[in-house]
Amino acid sequence: MAFMDVFPITTGHCLLIPKRHFVNMMDVDHDVLSHMSVKLSELTKAVSKATGADGVINVIANGEGAGQDVPHLHFHVIPRNNADPFGFKFPPGYHDSMAPRDELDRMSKRIRKSF
Repeated sequence: MAFMDVFPITTGHCLLIPKRHFVNMMDVDHDVLSHMSVKLSELTKAVSKATGADGVINVIANGEGAGQDVPHLHFHVIPRNNADPFGFKFPPGYHDSMAPRDELDRMSKRIRKSF
């Protein structure tokens, strides 16, 4: 189900949640997630059309360390305009140098083993 965020970052900020309880992406049922991904696409298009925004950001936080403050799976659908004060910001120096290839390979291997 979708509803307006009562603390909107921008006008038109919505939330999409499953009716069944899941804490976040780490425990969601894959069939529910498949259905939600279709609804997320539809909601994103509707918010874009309704607001006339320059773009729309979709955000999900998984766990407190990622900024999740409500322990129920929810996707934020946030319309964005070029002049918005809100943004998805990368840290200073983010693009200064690429990660070493061996470091990327090591982490990739760890992630593959975690499936």
